Amino acid sequence: MRIAVTGSSGRIGRYVAQELDNVGHQVVGLDVQHDTQAKGGQLLVDLTDAGQVYGALAGCEAVVHMGAWANPGVVPDTRTYADNTTGTFNLLQAAADLGIRRVVSASSNQVYGFFEAPPLYAPVDEEHPCRPVNCYALSKTAGEQAAEYFSRHKGLEILSLRILGTRMPDEIPGDIAKIAADPASAAKLLWTRTDARDAAVACRLAVEADAVESGPYNIAGPRVVLDIPTRELVERYFGDRTELRDGLQGFESPLSCAKATRVFGYAPRYAWSVGVEHPEEDGS
Repeated sequence: MRIAVTGSSGRIGRYVAQELDNVGHQVVGLDVQHDTQAKGGQLLVDLTDAGQVYGALAGCEAVVHMGAWANPGVVPDTRTYADNTTGTFNLLQAAADLGIRRVVSASSNQVYGFFEAPPLYAPVDEEHPCRPVNCYALSKTAGEQAAEYFSRHKGLEILSLRILGTRMPDEIPGDIAKIAADPASAAKLLWTRTDARDAAVACRLAVEADAVESGPYNIAGPRVVLDIPTRELVERYFGDRTELRDGLQGFESPLSCAKATRVFGYAPRYAWSVGVEHPEEDGS
């Protein structure tokens, strides 16, 4: 397939483009900055300019939408929200008009509001209430609402991936050391890190799947990075504020990816933890 990847120069987007290229898809990268290492073709595109988006998506069969301001505080809040929501709407409208039926769009676990309050229950599934606490998370909830609109009214198949704590492989060991030194500080990301290579595979599987349900999907690493059982972590740091439900076993992440596994076969490969690393050159 000819697949457009927005944000293809980004920390996750470049892994997505590489993954798609590795299995033989024709990748067209879209970004506001040039990447000399980009796989396939690349176009410099401002997603807030609808005309540029239409031109860039012409001839594509699917889109993986990773392009956005990835956190609050990079630019003023008004721009974070405005650019992220405008870019997503422009992309979905262009896809609908150009006959592109499948869009995989990066949302975020931040829609759940764990930066301000613990989960209401664990394991956390996609039915958990959204409680955005910053402009970035708010823009992602708006993006999911736009996706639901285009799915319902325009017939697009849009999978919004609520990705948790994604890091490049060389970043994760340092993160784990900080988590081990202060586990309480890592509660807002549920003591979980998602390898960018696993996030990229999730995007590919979501694009390639024959039959999918439009809507949100949790994407996370397979386990907490500490050698402490997950139920013990939740009880210790969240207490009675979080209801412990059936299904939270061993060291598995509190963010349930069961829906992604069921619908498009997501099965993360890189189980990072204290003492267990998966460096970039390790293909296992």
